[in-house]
Amino acid sequence: MKTQLSALDLYYLIKELQFLKNSRLDKVYHPSKKELILQFFVSGKGKQQLLVNAGNYLYLTSFKSPSQEPSDFCMYLRKKLTNSRLIEINQLGFERILEFRFQTKQDSFSLIFEMFSKGNILLLKDNKILSAVEYQKYSTRTIKPKEDYIYPKKEFDFMELTQKDFKILLSKTTKESIVKSLAIDLGLGGIYSEEICLLSKIDKNKKPFELDDKEISTLFSSFKDMKNKKIEPFVVYENDIIKDIIPFKLELYKNLKYKQFETFSSALEFFFSQQIPAEQLKYQKQISKAKEIIEKQIQHLDELKKEEKLNKEKAELLYQNYKLIKEILEKLKEISKKHDWKEIKEKLKSHKLIKEVIAKEKSVVVEL
Repeated sequence: MKTQLSALDLYYLIKELQFLKNSRLDKVYHPSKKELILQFFVSGKGKQQLLVNAGNYLYLTSFKSPSQEPSDFCMYLRKKLTNSRLIEINQLGFERILEFRFQTKQDSFSLIFEMFSKGNILLLKDNKILSAVEYQKYSTRTIKPKEDYIYPKKEFDFMELTQKDFKILLSKTTKESIVKSLAIDLGLGGIYSEEICLLSKIDKNKKPFELDDKEISTLFSSFKDMKNKKIEPFVVYENDIIKDIIPFKLELYKNLKYKQFETFSSALEFFFSQQIPAEQLKYQKQISKAKEIIEKQIQHLDELKKEEKLNKEKAELLYQNYKLIKEILEKLKEISKKHDWKEIKEKLKSHKLIKEVIAKEKSVVVEL
């Protein structure tokens, strides 16, 4: 089941979101560390809210962010971007990185969403990092203020790929199968790579260097078709469980059930809004555990109340029969001076009130 959007998913989603260009950014919300809600005013369409969960997904939503204390990062974005114009929405290369470019009266800024790995959100000016949700240091780049923004790039861009480039890629790849080369070297992901192999009628497990020129040409033709598909979004079901969300029908899923949506964004909202975020799930588990403890404590309290009631009844009964109990105890004390408890037990077998003698404990059970 899909938990992150692939580079191709993002490519089609960005195509769909181009209508947001030239809109005004009214509000910014920061519900959780890696999540932003951007509220735009679009001429002729009114308010449009875009929810971005860095590292996972984004979609337009009608969800209203609950009022909360804004984070420092949120306050910084509001200060820099409120009332700015959204002038461009780009996918950087064919990477899982999105750039939203904003223009104010004085400056232009880039809001970057890294949709790979754990995700990140950065604000840039002239490609210099101003702020980020998470500062990070890698072997090839550093995410911190005043640093140039450098993003990881693949050697070949799927959208710019020529047949000659593709042939070079296949000759250089270290991947053991064509499907893995497409998925990793080109960043297509497993599903779309399998689809291309299926449409090209080429064994997905075939070694890249074994492909002849005709097969390479067939694969390349399937690439071009996939880049120019018309957006017809679907949620795919297998055994009544959502299996995938796709921007167009796939031959790979031809025997499965489909539910069509008007937009790719609405299909994504349908799926991801039903999922419980990991952070929320953690708190839900804590709440469930606390509820379980409370239920056990309530049950124990009920047992203590019953025990208290029973002991109270016993005490009242003892009080009402105090004289009788006192007489029995005095007689037992007197008898025990002359007889051991085994003899006492034998002697009291037919006693009307004493129903049991426990010799070991030197005690008796009296029925009142």
